[in-house]
Amino acid sequence: MPLYVRTLLLTGPPEEAERLRARHVEQLRALRTQGRLRAAGALRGGEGFLEIFEAKDLQEAEEIARSSPLVEEGLGAFMLREWEELAL
Repeated sequence: MPLYVRTLLLTGPPEEAERLRARHVEQLRALRTQGRLRAAGALRGGEGFLEIFEAKDLQEAEEIARSSPLVEEGLGAFMLREWEELAL
């Protein structure tokens, strides 16, 4: 399956985003349980998150990216790109 990178930047007040952080992490845990999450982490300074995950195509990747509670509640904006891992 193709890999996608979602960069999620927080756009709302930090205290509002913080109340949804746990639900965002739950979404990531679900992807990990499915074996589809390759990497995830928070950006320093509380600015947002970066994740690399598998999806069958761009449409599914967009559905996953939009399903973050932070995006659904208008507290985050994302950029999504297909990612190709280099064989080094």
